[in-house]
Amino acid sequence: MKRAIALSPAILALATYIVTLSPSVVEGDPGEFQFVPYILGIPHPPGYPLYCLLGWVWSHLFPLGDVAFKMNLFSALWGAAAVGLLALLGLEAIGTKWWPPVIGALAFAFSQTFWSQSTVAEVYSLNAFLVIVFLWAVIKGLDLTVLAFITGLGLAHHRSFLFFLPGTLIFYLIKGKRPQGSPLKALAFFLAPLLLYLIIPLRALSLPYLKVQLSPGDTLVLYGNSFGDFLDFILAKRFGGLVKWEAIGLGRAIEALRWFGEEFGWGGVILGAIGFAGLVLRRRWDILALTGLGFASLVAFNLAYLIGDIRFLYIPAYLVFAFWISCGAHEFADRLGSKASILLLLPIALFIQNFQALNHAHRTPVAERWNYILSLPLPEGAILVSNDRDELTPLYYFQLVEKKRPDLIPLYPLITPELSDIGLVLDRALASGRPVFTIKPMEGLEVAYKVREWNGIWKVEGRVSGEGLTPLNLKVSDSLILAGYKLREKGMGVEIAIYWKVLSPLGEDLHSYIHLLGAAGERVAGSDHRPGGVFYPSSLWKPGQILEDIHWIEGRVAFPLRLRAGLYRWPSLEPFGQAVEFEARP
Repeated sequence: MKRAIALSPAILALATYIVTLSPSVVEGDPGEFQFVPYILGIPHPPGYPLYCLLGWVWSHLFPLGDVAFKMNLFSALWGAAAVGLLALLGLEAIGTKWWPPVIGALAFAFSQTFWSQSTVAEVYSLNAFLVIVFLWAVIKGLDLTVLAFITGLGLAHHRSFLFFLPGTLIFYLIKGKRPQGSPLKALAFFLAPLLLYLIIPLRALSLPYLKVQLSPGDTLVLYGNSFGDFLDFILAKRFGGLVKWEAIGLGRAIEALRWFGEEFGWGGVILGAIGFAGLVLRRRWDILALTGLGFASLVAFNLAYLIGDIRFLYIPAYLVFAFWISCGAHEFADRLGSKASILLLLPIALFIQNFQALNHAHRTPVAERWNYILSLPLPEGAILVSNDRDELTPLYYFQLVEKKRPDLIPLYPLITPELSDIGLVLDRALASGRPVFTIKPMEGLEVAYKVREWNGIWKVEGRVSGEGLTPLNLKVSDSLILAGYKLREKGMGVEIAIYWKVLSPLGEDLHSYIHLLGAAGERVAGSDHRPGGVFYPSSLWKPGQILEDIHWIEGRVAFPLRLRAGLYRWPSLEPFGQAVEFEARP
């Protein structure tokens, strides 16, 4: 009976995930996890060795589909297994009625974040499975050796597993007994899975993409493979600076609460709160400690962790909350009997609400775009650049899995720590002497670089030099001078290119303006904008760099023009430095 209760939501979840599965190559971390396990490579820190090893076995043994599809399906299998085991966890913890645990399990299955991560190659569904296995094993009273082995597996995959260990200790203190088994044997079984991290330095010796040779004298080293590099990597030191405890506040807490509402609906949030209250009233302090402390510590950490994809890191908290939803349904079942089975409408509503948005079965734009790019007559050894590493992960897939255009070099900010922005990346790429292309339009780069469209991508032909400008060398601030201008009549107006020269970093995003002045010095016409746009604002400008800032004055004008130029902060409109005035003629 218990197996059937667990199997039913697992089958429903698996069917849903397969129907909505992403069929092909995707971007971002999922794009990375589509190719890394297949080649037994090294993903971003902390390395996820358990996932990579299991994914390597799966991607080489499962006979259907390409590697991208196999790895997407791999996530679906673990997601479905997690859903089934969550139903079993609820059954073990709160009672014998079948449908309260199923409500919680299916609410988790059809919550938007977990569903989305179960249809692409990602680490979160396996992590959810391991967390639920651990909670189930604790409640079931399994041997210390088993618990230690599961913990080792969990930490060989994802560090969020740590948040559930303090609650486990308190669970046993409340119970007044510890799990059976030899501590020394348990220690051995705990450490054994952690040895999987040795895959990282061992495989680093033979992974060519970890060293990028831009030119004979310039090689980027993505992983240094010293003991210090290894420790920094598995401890994810590069992300440590994103934990800001002072960031915890009411605003972020309200945002997190809103996310819970989006995951389960406000009816689901109320049902989960009722489940939590029911555990308190029933004095199930052991279950509260096991689930509640892990939930609270994980949420507190996430509130302080300022990473872009933080919502995915809430998945273990969502699974705990789904367990509390099962507890809430159990409270209604105790009072209303079978009438409370109407609560099954909750996961049904979540399924209907999220299906269309999460159905990726026919979405293949990433694969189509990259197949097009790789069909172009790109020069041998060209560098392909984006400001976003996520957009380039499909290139690695096509190169390392499908062996297409392995000569091309992907380059992006933070590929190594010193290449911290798009300007440094482009400067390094151009210095290599290789042909350089951006895979998308990046409006604003033209202030510093000569860029032109080329067969649907963009060729970077060099830096803006200011050659042929009329010199001015007017001081705007200690950091910036107006080096000169170029002026050209165009139809009913005039195009004025002013050239800023950076003396020291500006450190902020500024807007620029140019005013056409009348005889009395009054403003007659003008233009203002943010030079560099989104992709190359003034905060990225480098000392010694010349920036071409093009403005347009509409209407017929008489030469020479009397002009005023300057910069200001937005939205305060506070001037930056001083405005400068000059006369200009074609």
